[in-house]
Amino acid sequence: MLPKKITPESKVHLVHTSSPVEKSDISTFEAALKKIKERYLNTRLFDVQRSYLDLRYLSASESERLHKFRQAIKEANWLLPVYGGTGCEDIIRHLTDSDLIKIRKNRPIVNGFSDTTFLINYLYFELKLQTFHYSNVCGLRENDNNQLFFDVVEGRTNSFSFKEQNYSWHGPAGAPQEKIEGIAIGGNISTFRDLLDMYNIKLRTWDDYILFAEDIDMDIEDLHRVIIALDERGVFRHIKALVIGRFSKAEMEKDFRKFNRIFGKENDNTDKPDRVFEYLLSDVLAYRKKAGNPLYILAVDNFGHDVEKNTMLVPIGGKTTIYPDKKIEFTGPFVD
Repeated sequence: MLPKKITPESKVHLVHTSSPVEKSDISTFEAALKKIKERYLNTRLFDVQRSYLDLRYLSASESERLHKFRQAIKEANWLLPVYGGTGCEDIIRHLTDSDLIKIRKNRPIVNGFSDTTFLINYLYFELKLQTFHYSNVCGLRENDNNQLFFDVVEGRTNSFSFKEQNYSWHGPAGAPQEKIEGIAIGGNISTFRDLLDMYNIKLRTWDDYILFAEDIDMDIEDLHRVIIALDERGVFRHIKALVIGRFSKAEMEKDFRKFNRIFGKENDNTDKPDRVFEYLLSDVLAYRKKAGNPLYILAVDNFGHDVEKNTMLVPIGGKTTIYPDKKIEFTGPFVD
């Protein structure tokens, strides 16, 4: 199900799904909001009321955020999360069939990043509504390629691609001989795992999908648990390909040094932080290679947190092609 394209008259509804805007980002948020209002006159911020009981890492209570979210979806043409952080699952778990009917009827543009990975994948799995993994409000105008996003949601382009110099193939399969075609899902991998667990999402098959994965401030042991949780669901035994974005490289390098020191491997340089997936999925990779259905792993540097340029826009539920030369292409239509 495609969302409706955005026009200057569209109703753009901003919602607090997760954490409040950090103090360091307030000016960025205000500037972004001003630009959006200039472009779309029917822009409205569904602000939340804080109380002395509210935890500082949440923008407001669960009930307050849910109440505002329900107000926002009634007539939204674009449902735009304000910030990431923590807490999106609080409100999504309370959505009813009536709420989903409103979203299905309006078919809004919905984009999200980080914690709102929960929202964009949830709407795809529940409604088959194509959504977009891209910045929340605060980063929307900061990205150097934000015009691409507006071209997509305003219906001016039906195809776009990414290919950077630092992309690399990982794992025993190496580079594919032919192009890989699938459907894009994913985002923040720990949030994605939480979504599957909370809703016990069981797809008929994972065979059609290309999983995009990134995270921030995650150490190796936490990543290990997430990978195994997804593997237990059969994700890695069936997906077409895995695209690994940015992870906390400094944190993982620190972990490797710590583990080498604790377990007496100070001089062992064979462990590499950017090969954690390959190591933890070694049995799956060997199984799939032997079965003639290898899992191809492409590492990229412009998907995830702290991307400095050419931030990857990923249509969740969109047709995706990965070429042997490491180019990732997304093909529409993306909007109606």
